[in-house]
Amino acid sequence: MMQNFNPEKIKPISQEILNMYKIDGYEDIDYKKYLQSKSLLGSRAVVHEQSNDSQPSVLKTKNYILSQDAENITIYIMDALQNNDIEIQRMAASIINNAPEDQQRSLKEMTCKKIIEALNNPNIEIQRIAVNMIQFTPEDTRDGIKYLVLKRILDAFNSNDVGKQKIMAKKIDSAPIESQDNLREIVYQKILEALNQEDVRIQRLAATMVQYAPINKQGELKSIVKIKYESAKQQRKFNQIVEPPLYTKSENSNPSTFSHEKLSKTGSEITLLLGDQFKKNLIIRHFEEPCFLAWQKAYESYANWNKAGFDYIPIEPIHSFKYSEYTQLVNVASGVLDLNLDEWYSFSGDTFKEYLDVQKDKIINTLKELEITHGHANNANFCLRFYRNKNGSVDLDRIPRIYLIDFDKAVKS
Repeated sequence: MMQNFNPEKIKPISQEILNMYKIDGYEDIDYKKYLQSKSLLGSRAVVHEQSNDSQPSVLKTKNYILSQDAENITIYIMDALQNNDIEIQRMAASIINNAPEDQQRSLKEMTCKKIIEALNNPNIEIQRIAVNMIQFTPEDTRDGIKYLVLKRILDAFNSNDVGKQKIMAKKIDSAPIESQDNLREIVYQKILEALNQEDVRIQRLAATMVQYAPINKQGELKSIVKIKYESAKQQRKFNQIVEPPLYTKSENSNPSTFSHEKLSKTGSEITLLLGDQFKKNLIIRHFEEPCFLAWQKAYESYANWNKAGFDYIPIEPIHSFKYSEYTQLVNVASGVLDLNLDEWYSFSGDTFKEYLDVQKDKIINTLKELEITHGHANNANFCLRFYRNKNGSVDLDRIPRIYLIDFDKAVKS
């Protein structure tokens, strides 16, 4: 298909602009390739012009419910609470106070039941969101839910998955008060165990958990993390230090070109390409169309980024994209960056923090000027890209570039 591409269809672009899209150490991410994809697939990739639906499903559902009159709003909230998508359930729970006061109790009790169902789901991401919904339940039901949360936290702590341990360490405040001190002691022990592993990626994850350990032991843990970071540098484990957390669990036993693995997450789904040709280079994100259009607008707005002082595009790089009629999602091949800001700060001891925080704020402010709301612009969704030396090794002494990724909740005005 690419052989039929007519370069005359793309207006000439200055080398200065093209350079803004280059990523150190990458051959695949090229703005000309993106424009070719847009030219070839753009008319078929996005069906926005054929639809009045310019909002993600959760926001669209919320606005539809809130547009109902007082007599019907309870029915629509109840229907949303029974949706299979827990993001829609959480949204519905958050607007219960818009229902008539005498009907709110029954909706909150229904929310309680949905939380219990979600906490019994093996998907820890669903469990995580369920915990966030506890605030929308009747106060006299919360103690029972918190004991179930305690069980889920202990399940994660008893696993060998440091990623799961981190997710549930964040939820300790939602466990029964009398259990929280003991849980923080367990976190302390789990961090020590992880820091004693040889895998630097596991050490990095453990470092992000230090804030959930007992306060009087955090200084000790930070000192150990510092030693581990310096040791990894001395051993020249630069790639492990910056490797993105996407691949922490994926040990590819099949290096074929097209081997892949689905990553389930709320909001969107990711397909990891595990073949030697693609691993750590490209992933496939599956986005609702409005979210993709917000991402695309941010990615193409090189003039705005240049005005903000960037000499590159600080947005997750798009390699190509295509709309799927079957799933009604846009499948986006995007470039894989290095570790996120949360892990870098935790493991490196806030190295380059003053500069990177300024750049992060510039990105957020520029998106506001573009009338784009990202939805979750936290440190886990800001990724770094370190410069590479001529031999391909990572240069940790040079301040890396920072990029905002994961536009699965983004909307544009």
